[in-house]
Amino acid sequence: MPDVSALNLDAIPQPTASLGILPSVAAEKHPETPFLSDTPWRTYDGEVRDFAGFALAIDDYADRMWAAGIRHGDVVAVVQRNHIEVEAVMCALGKIGALPALLSSAMESGELLECFARLENPYLLVDSFGLSRLVEHRHALRLLTRNVLCLEESDETWTVPMQERLPHTVNPRDEDEWFVITHSSGTTGAPKMAAHSTRSLFGMVAPMIMIFRDQYSSNDLNAKHLSFVHARTCAGTLASLETAMPALAIADPDPANVKRLMLRHRPTSLETHPNVYIQWESLATDPDRPFQHVERFISTFDAMHPRTVRALLTSSEHPGAHYFQAYGQTESGPICLRIVTREESADYSPRNVGHPGGGMEIRIVDEHGAPQPANTPGLIETRSPGRMRGYVGGGPMPADDAWWPMGDIGRQLEDGSLELLDRIVEHVDGVGSLLEKEDHLLEALPELVELVLVKDEDDASVFAVACPRPGVTPDPARFAAVAAEAGLPDLQVRFWEWEAMPVTGSYKVRRSVLRRKLAGRIQRAAASPKER
Repeated sequence: MPDVSALNLDAIPQPTASLGILPSVAAEKHPETPFLSDTPWRTYDGEVRDFAGFALAIDDYADRMWAAGIRHGDVVAVVQRNHIEVEAVMCALGKIGALPALLSSAMESGELLECFARLENPYLLVDSFGLSRLVEHRHALRLLTRNVLCLEESDETWTVPMQERLPHTVNPRDEDEWFVITHSSGTTGAPKMAAHSTRSLFGMVAPMIMIFRDQYSSNDLNAKHLSFVHARTCAGTLASLETAMPALAIADPDPANVKRLMLRHRPTSLETHPNVYIQWESLATDPDRPFQHVERFISTFDAMHPRTVRALLTSSEHPGAHYFQAYGQTESGPICLRIVTREESADYSPRNVGHPGGGMEIRIVDEHGAPQPANTPGLIETRSPGRMRGYVGGGPMPADDAWWPMGDIGRQLEDGSLELLDRIVEHVDGVGSLLEKEDHLLEALPELVELVLVKDEDDASVFAVACPRPGVTPDPARFAAVAAEAGLPDLQVRFWEWEAMPVTGSYKVRRSVLRRKLAGRIQRAAASPKER
């Protein structure tokens, strides 16, 4: 397995400018660098195809925000469709010096209202889609927000249209102040709201900046379909602007749209969420070979299933095709990095998430905080330059040199790489690594596009939720046999369509929701022979 030390990541880049004004700096230096989107912008009338157009859109948003009364220091909750527009809105707020809180429109409406309450009377900025998610809660919004501002024309007279413009005053926050609030995925509970500064976002994306500078050229194109409110995307936008890397933002992940984009634009790098890559597996065998020009398949959220990694790398005709994986979280930024080549993919295990990158450290401790020797499972702790600046409503952050608990169980091997075994909240004593068993089941059951093991209400057992491929009829007997091979002979399973799975804005399965909806029913079904 290649060690990421070969990537020359020891020099941590420092901010050229606050992210609020970085687009203007980038536009002055590299105005014609492509900055593309697969779908038109709806909240800005101009055309955005390069850095110059992106900077103009940001200035237009800033003028509209200034006319609406937003000023330096104001907190602004943002709820929009998943589109690169969100990043321009963030930069515009940052240019004024307001504090954007980017909230996924995929959240349950009750969770959005809870976030507004925790932000303590913020402005709420929406587009038509964000408004549609919240229109039934107009009375609650009057109590929870300072005003509801809409970027598009609306028939809802209780919102404030943002069509007027006044010249804004540039007054960005300091590079170490909170610049943006994002949120954790919320897979195991309510999302936490985490704040990053410009400097911590630079620390988060430092490996990508160094790789862009060392290994990419202006002939490369970096295509991404991500949650545009995620800290990873904020940092990715920063990296693109900082390094003049051509970018293509993909809002529509439908395989037919992605195929069209791949054949038209021929990106050399492709990044999305692991569960989206699974939906794109069919493109790997498409006779038109839409992935043939891709050199780098990137995932920075969850590890990807080996089957998917092999399919993607086989689909590329680039001689240096590889999978680039990062392990981290919203709060910490990336911690470990791993490269998997086409030749290594046959033996790839997603449990090994690679080595720490430049400026990043890991250690394994027991429940009392005592460091553990190599190959010994324990709790993962980290130190990193991409650590967040704090939680909304949280206490003071520990010192930068303090160890940060990741909430995961793992072990560090003799070669310094990290094996990720389980989330602490999902671990079940005596069952082994649930993540490892999920890998085994999905590898042995190619007719499934997704499978998750969920801790039952008794905290002592697990059940499975499995998603067959479209048009495939699941075989419970075959599933039971494979589960027994994996050491789960009594595993109960519920077959669901992927489209019905509760997921976050980054397509992670919300296990807490599955537990709430299904645990009791599956227990009753297991206890009643008539219902089997």
